[in-house]
Amino acid sequence: MRLRTLASTLLVLALTARAPAIDPKYLPPHTEAAITVNLKAVLDSELAKNKKDLVQQLRTMILDKLAESPAKPYLDKAGFDVMRDLHAVTIATDGSKEEDALFIAVEGNFNPDKIVSTARDAAGNEGDAIKVTQVGKATVFEIKKGENKTIYASLVSDSLLIAAPTREGLSATINRVNGGKVANVSPALRSLLGTTNSKQALSVVATGEGISKGMQNAPGGLAKGGNLGFSAQDLDGFTLSVTVTRDITFQLGITTKDEDSAKKMAAAANFGLLTVRGMIAQKAQEDAKAQPVADIANTLRVTNQGLNVMVRGEVTQENFDRILALIPRR
Repeated sequence: MRLRTLASTLLVLALTARAPAIDPKYLPPHTEAAITVNLKAVLDSELAKNKKDLVQQLRTMILDKLAESPAKPYLDKAGFDVMRDLHAVTIATDGSKEEDALFIAVEGNFNPDKIVSTARDAAGNEGDAIKVTQVGKATVFEIKKGENKTIYASLVSDSLLIAAPTREGLSATINRVNGGKVANVSPALRSLLGTTNSKQALSVVATGEGISKGMQNAPGGLAKGGNLGFSAQDLDGFTLSVTVTRDITFQLGITTKDEDSAKKMAAAANFGLLTVRGMIAQKAQEDAKAQPVADIANTLRVTNQGLNVMVRGEVTQENFDRILALIPRR
């Protein structure tokens, strides 16, 4: 009986489990932070389906911007429609602000033959701005950025395009994706990616190492925590996610190195939340337009357990409508 119950439980977990926002094998081993924006998750949501006019405005805005770009004719020739074919974009880094540490993965529907053909046409028309070369069986697009900078990109499959700052980095990723034995991301980052899923509209993760690097040049002593009683060195991980269904839910999670830091952080967050709620409530009494913001502030909850501090909140569709009504339309 117990065995059957266990098997049933495992089956349910297998059926309900979701893939992380980005597969760790796509990322270079030095990755300490990653942000994924999932356009498909937004457009497939009930909220987007209820806001077809807003989606159409977004499409028009994107097309207007693309019309100003020299890439527009090539996207058309490749048969790539951003609103239809672009699914998600992930930007990964080691946590520093160095451009050479950036790595990009674009997921969507690609026609490899059309993409390669269009890239070859572009190479012929744009001089040395773009070159088409090979890494094994993979076609590589070398795109010049400025005088001394080149970005290396390749279609790994008909659903994944990757871009790296070096040919070696690109080759290593191609090898990993194809099952090669190459060093992968740290266990800390892999664990954080496990808290994300492919249904989130926005996913952000950063390890303690990534946080420390990113905060090194932070202004006003922010890296040292100011008067909060904790610093960036006390943090072991950070996650942020936004999920769009009928409503919009968001969650921020912080893992600290010890429970004392978690308690201090939760106490500071709760004190700050009370202060902000009071200020927004006062503003809402003076101006009814601020009421939706006050309603959102009232959904915020700060909790801590062990090493973890969580902040959760929600924007209901009704509040979304009220906020949307305050934004000037084109």
